[in-house]
Amino acid sequence: MRTRLLLTTLATLVWTAGCGDSPGTTSDGGVTRDSAGVTIVQNTAPAWTADQAWTLSAEPILQMGVPEGDPDHEFFQVMGETRLSDGTIVVANSGTQQLRYYSPDGSLRATAGRKGGGPGEFQMLMTLVGLPGDSVLTFDAGNRRLSLFDAAGHHVRDFGTTDAGSPVPLLILGRLDDGTYVAQLPNMRIGPEMFERRAGPARDSVYVMHLDAAAAPMDTLGLFPGPVVQVTMIDFAGRSLPMPLTVPFSPGTDVAVGADRIYLGISDTWEIDVYSPAGALQRIIRRTHEPRAVTDSDIEKNRSRLLEAMDNQSNPFAKQLRDAYATVAYPATMPAFGEMRTDPDGNLWVAEFSPSLDESRRWSVFDPDGRWLGDVTTPPQLVVREIGSDYVLGQTSDEMETEHVLLYRLIKPAP
Repeated sequence: MRTRLLLTTLATLVWTAGCGDSPGTTSDGGVTRDSAGVTIVQNTAPAWTADQAWTLSAEPILQMGVPEGDPDHEFFQVMGETRLSDGTIVVANSGTQQLRYYSPDGSLRATAGRKGGGPGEFQMLMTLVGLPGDSVLTFDAGNRRLSLFDAAGHHVRDFGTTDAGSPVPLLILGRLDDGTYVAQLPNMRIGPEMFERRAGPARDSVYVMHLDAAAAPMDTLGLFPGPVVQVTMIDFAGRSLPMPLTVPFSPGTDVAVGADRIYLGISDTWEIDVYSPAGALQRIIRRTHEPRAVTDSDIEKNRSRLLEAMDNQSNPFAKQLRDAYATVAYPATMPAFGEMRTDPDGNLWVAEFSPSLDESRRWSVFDPDGRWLGDVTTPPQLVVREIGSDYVLGQTSDEMETEHVLLYRLIKPAP
């Protein structure tokens, strides 16, 4: 296993060794150093000028989702979307355990899957990944398997994963060009060791894994820091059971998959490591970053939303979870960044961390060499699922909790 400790030590040695070299300074003020086979890119300013910046269309060019009355266009628990080369949008609607194929004008063209355990059926549809050739890959946590569908929505085949020993499902993050997969598995085990953990904050961890074309584990990239959790004891049927609660605004590990590389960032600091499919550290991307303090207002708004969510739940743990969340200790600063995405042109998109979906978000765009090109702002409430060469696809919910799938045009001025 390639541990984070060893990789961090290597990166530190490379950085120290490179400091004696003559760095190559780019025109945007970024500094690139190359030593011992690892390239370190230190970004201090974006490369784009104002007239080169990419933007989104002011309004979505397609919006789908209605509150009620048309079951073909009612969404419930949408878990992902992807856009095919002909403009078809595939939506993973977990509420009906279906894949829905919508034409470019938003009309329903086909559906695939249903609730069940048979071939191409789902028990808990969780993940949708678009693949080259317009096929799509799903992960079903209930049946613990992957399913492949073609561009017309026809089921091709199912193949299983081997995470049956974990109480939480393995999350498929993407597929590399060689046909292998990258996945993430939280290191959360509900067992005797959990009882030994006292109430209070503790750092969880996550495995990042490399799977073969049949989704069988090939190698483990490493065990990396997960979010901060606070373990509280829940009374259930006379038994005291441990329940880990994720601490809001805590840092963690985020992963994005490119055609021939794996991006991994631990958001305690602004640094993203770039690995080959074989797990070799090739590049380190850094940029200047000023930590954002967690304010009393941030805590109050977040805690209010959490407690309101607990009040609206009917499960037997809701009252106990509410009491536990009321005492969670928040960190002093926000994570250095949020989630990451890649686009078909080899660019890496890194979102700033936002304490609320009510805020618009800035995404920093980096070219394949790790150079910070500039920032793109996405609208409030938009959860970005996929970024194409000329579009951004995502989802949102309105004040009536109606789910919508939105497609924006990505506008790129001529070079």
